Amino acid sequence: MAKGSKTHPPVVFNIGWNACIECGACVAVCPQPAGFISAHDTIAVGEVCDIACMACEEICPVFTISHTLALQVESTPSSTTA
Repeated sequence: MAKGSKTHPPVVFNIGWNACIECGACVAVCPQPAGFISAHDTIAVGEVCDIACMACEEICPVFTISHTLALQVESTPSSTTA
């Protein structure tokens, strides 16, 4: 299990795509390895961030980055449609 930062447990980031201006600020401040990027040149979404420094949330000029605790995401049962 990932350990997270000293202040935050591991998280999964979400981006409000309607508000995102794809400025790249979140990627620029992210201490994750270079592959932690989405297809839209933003931080990765739907992947666990074990660093959880929250720099991307703080730098976002349109405040559209949010997060969920990784444990909550992992323990949520997947939904099925009939």
